Amino acid sequence: MDTSAIGDSLKKISREDTAVLIGSVREAACAASSAVSNAKARLRNISEEVGRITSTNISVNIEDILTDADQAVKGFDKAFPVMSDKLAQVKALARKMSPKPNMTESIQRIKDIIEETRNFVNMLSLAITFNGKGHTELHPPRNLEDVKAFTAVDLLLNRHHKHPSKSDARRKQRQDNHRDANHFVFYLGNKNALGDYIGMAVRSSVLVCVYKLGGVVHEVETSKITVTNVNSSDFDRVIFHRVYQDAEVNITQNFTSQKPISLPPKRNLPNQMAGVLDLDPDSIVFYVGGYPDDFTPPVELRYPRYRGAIKFSHLNGNPICLYNYKHAANMDAKQRTVKIAEQELSDYYEGRGYRMAFIKDPGRKKRRLFKFHTNSREINALLFYIGNEESFFCVFVERGFLVLQGQQADREIRLQSAERVSLFDTQFAIVIADKFTVHYGPKKISTDHIQTNYMNYYVGGLPAQLRERHNITAAPLRGCVDRLTADAEIVEYNRTIGVGNGCPVSLLGVRAATLNSSLSVDSPLVWDEQPLRVSLSFRSTGKQGVILKSSSQGSEPISNLQLSLADGFVVFHSFNYTLRSDERYNDGVWHYLSAVGKPSGLMLNIDNVNVRPGHSDHIRLQGGKFRGCVANLYTSRSSILPADLSSLSQAGDIVFGQCSLPVHPNSTIKRSQTHNPTLAGSQCRPQRANQLYEEDSWVSYTLPQEDLNYRPHFSLDIKTKSPKGLILHIAGRGTIPLLALYMANGKIKMSLGQNRIIQHKERSNDGNWHRVEFSVEKSTFHLLVDGIRVTDGHLLDSEGSSLNLDNPVYLGADMKSRITKGHSIPTNTVISCIREFKMNDVFVGAPEVSHKASPCFDGLTEEGTYFGGGHIILDNYFTVGSHFELSFELRPQQLTGLLFHVQSDETSLNVFLMENKVGVKVNDGNGAVSVSVTPRKSLCDGKFHEVTVSKQNKVLRLVVDSTSQEKAGLRSTWYSTALDSLYIGGTTNQIGAPVSSPFVGCLRKVEINGKLVAFERDSRVVHPVSINRCPAN
Repeated sequence: MDTSAIGDSLKKISREDTAVLIGSVREAACAASSAVSNAKARLRNISEEVGRITSTNISVNIEDILTDADQAVKGFDKAFPVMSDKLAQVKALARKMSPKPNMTESIQRIKDIIEETRNFVNMLSLAITFNGKGHTELHPPRNLEDVKAFTAVDLLLNRHHKHPSKSDARRKQRQDNHRDANHFVFYLGNKNALGDYIGMAVRSSVLVCVYKLGGVVHEVETSKITVTNVNSSDFDRVIFHRVYQDAEVNITQNFTSQKPISLPPKRNLPNQMAGVLDLDPDSIVFYVGGYPDDFTPPVELRYPRYRGAIKFSHLNGNPICLYNYKHAANMDAKQRTVKIAEQELSDYYEGRGYRMAFIKDPGRKKRRLFKFHTNSREINALLFYIGNEESFFCVFVERGFLVLQGQQADREIRLQSAERVSLFDTQFAIVIADKFTVHYGPKKISTDHIQTNYMNYYVGGLPAQLRERHNITAAPLRGCVDRLTADAEIVEYNRTIGVGNGCPVSLLGVRAATLNSSLSVDSPLVWDEQPLRVSLSFRSTGKQGVILKSSSQGSEPISNLQLSLADGFVVFHSFNYTLRSDERYNDGVWHYLSAVGKPSGLMLNIDNVNVRPGHSDHIRLQGGKFRGCVANLYTSRSSILPADLSSLSQAGDIVFGQCSLPVHPNSTIKRSQTHNPTLAGSQCRPQRANQLYEEDSWVSYTLPQEDLNYRPHFSLDIKTKSPKGLILHIAGRGTIPLLALYMANGKIKMSLGQNRIIQHKERSNDGNWHRVEFSVEKSTFHLLVDGIRVTDGHLLDSEGSSLNLDNPVYLGADMKSRITKGHSIPTNTVISCIREFKMNDVFVGAPEVSHKASPCFDGLTEEGTYFGGGHIILDNYFTVGSHFELSFELRPQQLTGLLFHVQSDETSLNVFLMENKVGVKVNDGNGAVSVSVTPRKSLCDGKFHEVTVSKQNKVLRLVVDSTSQEKAGLRSTWYSTALDSLYIGGTTNQIGAPVSSPFVGCLRKVEINGKLVAFERDSRVVHPVSINRCPAN
């Protein structure tokens, strides 16, 4: 490996953002003097670990490594998974450096230290003082899907007066007083300030909580915020809860004083159905105390920057410290930082980490005693682990039962309590002596124990290497632990990840579950409330199944409320009415629905879009098990919180506390900003429908010039819910500067430029298919929508006979084109499905160029993943070892394309199509071997074809359906354990690839060494790819 590969392997540790982290830790540590030594130790460890990576045998100095390594720590939450794709290269380098230190372990330790350092900062109970000039930008929430349905913000704040000098004029003093009464507090939303958001502001001294959902702005006006001097430690506590469209704000004035005052809650319970906070993960920002100069807040938050002190405690239960910032600007280092006493001594485990402590005096005591108290609603959680190289013991709850699992002296151990054990307000004691005993309340489970020395123990979770070593699958604890003692002494932890201070008891409810059955919701529903309301999030790949059901309850008869999937459509039944969605929602991604039932009828909203009545006649209610996930069930406005799913009946196959689909659960069209690669090879059959799914999506065609300019007649079908956007446009150079078809205010219009516009009177953005025909004649131009002809447009001097239109013909809008500018025509694409595009009654065929477009899935779909010119990357997934077997089924639309690609410094694997031939090329470091098969039946027959590629010792074998070929020449042994990235469907780096074109078509049942490949797991998607959904042939 050449020295430049070191820079490539470590390109994910960023000096810029590392400096931000180190600076924030120093500031926080200086503010909390008791933690200075801990902070310095953590920062010193980062430097030491990076230093160990250098090797005197490689001519790269530490400065070069740090500079090249800068990119991985950038945005730590995003950097960790990206950094992982280089670990295989690091392993290869480590082998060459042997017996030098293991670089993989060093880098993994750096990642742990960075996460531990962030956790350390988050646990500091500090408020930042804002001077009215600066701001901090925090890292966005980890789980945006959760925030879409439910948002819980817990913060402390006070306001500071700005005292004008005696020389100030009264006018300036009045301006200052007005400014003091209005402040920006925080904003969580898109960087362009468009779309949905959540924020707070002080308006006329009163705190106002604002949230925008589905384009509708909601406000909750609360009370005045305490005004103090700069040195005061008096704070008001603000707790904001939003569940779908409903919100509640609770304020406790003088919260940090001896006599706090709890004010009555303020609520907003709108009658609107849209309840999803739709945030763009690629542009989300989180500004606190102010905002950058290049950002203009929404008008509801457009106030001067904050002057006062703020402490964030939690966002959706996850600890936040303002010192753990992404960026900070104009923050005066001399401003006072306020330490705030903790109200309770408890640790909150976020469900993703653990705490580790070393045992004092290992080997000296023959009896160990650990005690702790838990507050959690989880029924699947790891509580305690202790082990060494010879043995281990792990205590966890599984489906509500307490389990003691372990191994000692070749003895496998697994004991389970006879009854379910609640983790809420429960005391545990673990005694390790001649027996290993777990006491829970008055009961216990116990097993024999051989005395051995343990060096450390873990609480609430485990690092990955220990999980893998012992095959421990118990989920990390989400809940609170307090009063932990080891041998009657308070524990001092040595490592903490994913744990914060305090216990948000109101947020401990279990909000997610994996179902292979139905939820029964009799208990949380308040049936006497009218109208009946149910909101939830769900994801599934199944076509059928009852998601949620309930029988009649209360004083008003409700005839078997039921929410279900029927052929992928959502069906809502109640009060003897039935309402079905317009679209299918079994695509494996999260969807958010709100259902309202009353004696006069039903209403249903999915993903902020109302379902129109009229699709309910003759719908048969179907049963069956729902296979998928649900989250954030909300049924009663008596409490603005999602229901605690653990309180529901646990009958049936339900796993509470997590979402894990057994098959590919992510099938959205994942998008990128780059242009689609040019497609090559013979086409099986042209794609007759195009999904334009973004405002800059488009496809283009080159049509015969003579047909384009002699009385052209076009027709197409379109389905959209967008009110505005470009459908088709063609540039012209003569008296007619363009031909454009577009949507404005939901109405279809046709323009030939220069005020030559005709339009259909009815709106066509109702989500149904509409047939559109338009043409240009000698002196007129015509537009028909669904067979209804609008008033013809007229052309002077027979302008239609001298058209000079130019290729290409665009469906959608090319944002780089200037064709439509100056013509009062939309410059963005109408997000839509367009099918059966014809010219002069002849189907025009496949697009010549496609940008962010994919097939329409309006018809039947089936299992599989559709590649529309994009590809999937599975990081650290595959090694070209001494043997492997890759099997899959394919149904191509193009007969040339790259199927699978793996490339490392010494080895490579390529599986590809080349004009109805399947080829494989393998290089195991000793030269390349190729083999190909031409199947007996054409790959273009519209059926799936089975392909198996295997390497066994020296032999490479390829089987396509019943035809096979094999070839020897590879090394018989190859001991590489380095995992390389597996590219499926194409690659951005075409060096070494036998074909440059991506694969276009469907793949399914992809298996490696007999194990199904889950595309959604740790994958990255480039360009249009639809996981787990293929258009049925």
